[in-house]
This record gives sequence, C-alpha cells and structure tokens, in this order.
Amino acid sequence: INKKLNLPNPIRVIYVIGLDSFNRYKGMRSLRTPQGGIAVTYRHGEDQRLITSKTNRNNPNIFYVSANEEHVKISSTESEDISSTLIREKLKKNEACEHLTYPSVLEHLKTIPPENQ
Repeated sequence: INKKLNLPNPIRVIYVIGLDSFNRYKGMRSLRTPQGGIAVTYRHGEDQRLITSKTNRNNPNIFYVSANEEHVKISSTESEDISSTLIREKLKKNEACEHLTYPSVLEHLKTIPPENQ
C-alpha cells in the first residue's frame, strides 16, 4: 500500500484480536508483515503458550497485551468475558455497555450502521 500511494510516511496496520482468535488461527501468520502486525489481547481462560512462545516473543510484529493479576481477578469474577462482539450486541439491544470500554470507542461504534457491524 505504501508503494501504491507513494506516501511520505509509511502506513503500518496493526490488527487487534483476542487471544482466542490468535490461538484458533494458529498465530495469524499471514498478517505478520513488515507493514503490519498483530496486537493480541488477553482472554480469560485461553491458553497463552502459543503467544508466549519464544518465536512469538521475539517477533517485532506481534504485540501481546497480557493480563495483570488485577485483570485476572476481575475477569474470573465477572459473569461475561468482554469482547467486541459482546459490545456490538449490547449496542444493538440498546443495553448499557459503558462499563465495558472507553467512551470514545462507544461513540465510534454508534456511528456505524447496524447492518455494517
């Protein structure tokens, strides 16, 4: 894309996915390019062996947002795991979801027509 658009500063795309998807799709190998990367977010109860393997720890195109002890404590006591799917479903039903993400994220999601979510 950088060559095609001839931009003065290169664009780098970082895909954000949950640990569950990262594990399911075997480390998302096709997205690991010099212009792209993957930010993997912790998911309660998911196996962390693949993301924390030496190969992935040393890969500059993979960023792992792991849980700290406080996050694990909160996640294990809440009845629902927070995901983008959960937030979109709650928005469609006009249910409160301010406690699930940042206000700026909710405002952005509200601008997207429901049929495009």
